[in-house]
Amino acid sequence: MSQEGFWPITSSVDWCESNYVHSHYIAEFWNSVSSIAMIILGEVGARINPCNSFRFKLAFRLISVVGTGSFLFHGTLTSQMQALDEVPMVWTAITLLHPLIETNFGRQGIWLPITQVICAIFCTLAVTVAKGTLQFIFFHITFGLLEIALLVLMSRIYFKKGASHPAVKHLFERGIMIYALGVIVWLVDMHFCDYVNSPFLPFNPQLHAFWHIFASTGLYFLVTLILYNWYYENGTKCKIEYRYGGIVPVIVKDYKN
Repeated sequence: MSQEGFWPITSSVDWCESNYVHSHYIAEFWNSVSSIAMIILGEVGARINPCNSFRFKLAFRLISVVGTGSFLFHGTLTSQMQALDEVPMVWTAITLLHPLIETNFGRQGIWLPITQVICAIFCTLAVTVAKGTLQFIFFHITFGLLEIALLVLMSRIYFKKGASHPAVKHLFERGIMIYALGVIVWLVDMHFCDYVNSPFLPFNPQLHAFWHIFASTGLYFLVTLILYNWYYENGTKCKIEYRYGGIVPVIVKDYKN
């Protein structure tokens, strides 16, 4: 919601949180602070899981990059920082497609990474070159299509192995549930802002900030699922342990098997 501050608002969207309420230099305080959850979860995922494959370290670290971009975007509401938020989201999705395609359909040729690079270039240009409403539409079309592709491929793993692999069942169901909850609060914040900021509520519940927390947590579960399945398909037996109070899933190589 527009209000003048240090940074000129040039982004294609202004979220429901009132701007520059807590600081003259931070446009959306709570949306910025909640982005730190993505930075932490991405870094934790890369460090505590056995990511011997570069693609998974990259995927986890890209979550941190998204969090950093999100922090800068919500702190400034400029188009440049918006690109730093949205482009890494697209890159993360494209990175995760590679292991999902190979574990679902077997090893692929050189065409797969080439196609991924072309897709990354096209999506990056679509998100950064367009301006205003067109930019907002391009981003959500490209990222939305990638999300659907990821969901379909992860669902194939779930329906194939969910009954025989409790780890697959738990990671998929919890990850999807948490991520879906994030999408719901994102939609409410986006489309019902007048009600969220209405006199009927004592305060703005900052739903977009909760989207950051739910989305990054759900994504952590789902990336862990993809990594677990990748190990299984490549002949390495693993198990899932829930650490840090029993809430954070961690892959542990099962050397006994």
